[in-house]
Amino acid sequence: MATLQKRNRIYYIVFSRRINDKLFQKKFTLGTRNKREAEKKKLEYEDLYMEGKIDPFGGWTPKKHEVHQSNLKSNAQLVTLAELADKFVGERSQVNQVSKDNYIRVINLLKQEVGETMPVAMISEKDIRNVCLRTSLSPSSQANYLRHLKVFFNWLSEKGYVQNDVSKSIQKPKIKQSISKKVISENELDKIMHEYRQDISSKKDKGQVTKEHQSRVWFRPVVMMAFYAGLRRKEIISLRWENVHFRSEQIIVTDTKSGKERSVPIQKRLLKILKAWHRYKNYPDTGLVFPSTKAHYKNSKMGPRNVSRVFKIYVRMANLSDSINFHGLRHSCVTELLKMGFDINEVAKIAGHSSLEVTKKYEHLTQKDLSNKMKKLEKEREKNS
Repeated sequence: MATLQKRNRIYYIVFSRRINDKLFQKKFTLGTRNKREAEKKKLEYEDLYMEGKIDPFGGWTPKKHEVHQSNLKSNAQLVTLAELADKFVGERSQVNQVSKDNYIRVINLLKQEVGETMPVAMISEKDIRNVCLRTSLSPSSQANYLRHLKVFFNWLSEKGYVQNDVSKSIQKPKIKQSISKKVISENELDKIMHEYRQDISSKKDKGQVTKEHQSRVWFRPVVMMAFYAGLRRKEIISLRWENVHFRSEQIIVTDTKSGKERSVPIQKRLLKILKAWHRYKNYPDTGLVFPSTKAHYKNSKMGPRNVSRVFKIYVRMANLSDSINFHGLRHSCVTELLKMGFDINEVAKIAGHSSLEVTKKYEHLTQKDLSNKMKKLEKEREKNS
């Protein structure tokens, strides 16, 4: 921690730490009489100290820090985009060659815009916008270019080549996708499950699966929960056994987007899978339905990003559209409920939509679906006549 002191109208910063109940302090002049400037420097140095980037007890001083920052700034003024681009790509050891090629391609576009010899400190937000947000690019390409340059400029900032990350304030364009492109059928769901079983079986044969979390036993019940109950990812990983009622075949969803609790009926296929999962978990009465499978986090929720990431792996292995994601399972459930003949008000209640306008977005049934429904109603009418 750090505090400010004032002596002879000059502000000082005092760092304190305690070792074996003994208090150690280091005091440095900030060289200013302005309280606002002193508080600004105090916050800056305190953050750096907490992050482990400076050591006031190991020879660091504010004066040395300012000289170092000044040198970095001067050096950055001289270092060109071409020099740092090569260095940046060379340090991307954790990414595959395809990703490296993408970085090179996007940075080359920036070179074309500002010139290879342009000092990185002189590149502006406008330059990045001219490269990434051109109207000739599709929204997905714009987002892709911007994502790569944001990583590059964040690296420049962390390394001290630029004082400010000029890409930070640029917002990624929103990519609108039709709900229908994210919806999958039961047949496609079965393909995903087939790829999952094949993958785990293959890894077991090769001895690559030795721990519970490596077999991804959660995958099938989690995916089925989204597809047949329409629960959001957050709602699934937050679900507790106390709120799963097998007797009444209902799930009470409490951790909702709106904050309002809702009841969701359990479809037969999901009921069978949930009961099997309950048996596998030794019939718990309480606790998370899908806790983390890693030993150190047994009582914690599953990682939401990991759920989506693993689902995407098997979508691609099944050679399905890349537009399909985990949230698309919820879209699929809502769409299927409407096809089954549920009233739009009933679907909105089950899905937990904030308004009917949200549910109406799903009314994209094909003419064939409507025709089939009409034929079904006519058959029922004939039987009753």
